Amino acid sequence: MSMEEYLCRIAEADVAVVSHFKLPARSFDSSTLKLVALTRTGYDDVDLDAATLKGVAVANAPGYSNEAVAEHVFAMLLSFIRRISEADFWIREEKFDCTAFEGRELRGKTMGIIGTGQIGLRVAEIARCFGMDVIAYDVRRNPAVAEKLRYVGLDRLCAESDFITVHLPLTSDTRGLIDEESFRLMKPGAVIINTARGPVVDQAALLRALDEGRIAGACLDVFDQEPLPPDSPLLAMSNTLLTPHIAYNTREAKEQSIAIAAENVALYLSGKPRNIVNPAVLGVKP
Repeated sequence: MSMEEYLCRIAEADVAVVSHFKLPARSFDSSTLKLVALTRTGYDDVDLDAATLKGVAVANAPGYSNEAVAEHVFAMLLSFIRRISEADFWIREEKFDCTAFEGRELRGKTMGIIGTGQIGLRVAEIARCFGMDVIAYDVRRNPAVAEKLRYVGLDRLCAESDFITVHLPLTSDTRGLIDEESFRLMKPGAVIINTARGPVVDQAALLRALDEGRIAGACLDVFDQEPLPPDSPLLAMSNTLLTPHIAYNTREAKEQSIAIAAENVALYLSGKPRNIVNPAVLGVKP
C-alpha cells in the first residue's frame, strides 16, 4: 500500500489498524483520526511526536510474538551450527557423505542474552532446557529479572558467551550498542543472533568481524536496511544465515496480534486506553 492509498483510506476514519507499514508525520494528517492500533510491538518507524502533536494516540501489541521469536532464535542457531542448509543443498545435488558437516552442540555452552524483556526471558528458559549456561545484559537492569538471570557487563558477556542473542528495542541508547570493541572481545567460535532490530548491531563492525574470521558466524533476521539490498556483502558470506524479518511470523502470533489490536481499539473507545506508546497525548506522563 502506498502512503497515498493509506491517507485515502483513513480520510474519514476515527481508528486505523496498521500492520507492517511505516508511519511518518504525514500519516497523521487526517482531521478525524484519534487512534492508530498497531498489530506489532515495535514502533521505532512511527513518528510519535507528530502523532502526539495531531492528538492521535498510538497503541502497540506487546508480547504477541514472544514465543515465535524465541523459537526462531533456536531455529536459526541450530540450523547454523548443525549446518542444515549446507547439508540439504548437498543431498539435493546427489551428494551423500555422513562424515561431512561436523556440527556443534548446545549443552554446556554459554548463551549471552542482550535484552531481558519477555522474549529474552523466554530464550533463557529454552536455553536452560538445552543444558546451557545463561548470562545476560541490559541497558536497564530489572531487579525482578536479576533473581532469575545472572546479569554481567556487556564486555564480559561478549567475552564469555559462545552464542549471543540480541533482544533490545532500537533507541538512542541501543543504536550501535554491539560495536567494534564488542566483536573484538568475542570468542573465535562465537555466533551472534539478531532478531530484534538491525541497527542495534553496528553492521560495519559485524562485517569486518565476519570477513576477518574473528567470530564464527551471524544469524540475522533483521538488518540496517530492509529489504536487504542485493549487493549486501552479507549475501556473499558463507558464515551467515539470513531470514527476511520473519521471526515474528507464525499463525499463532498473527492471531494474537490481531486480538490484542482489536482489544486495544475496544478499550480506547470505552475510555480505558491500553498499550498507548505516546501517553502524553492522553495527558498522562510517559
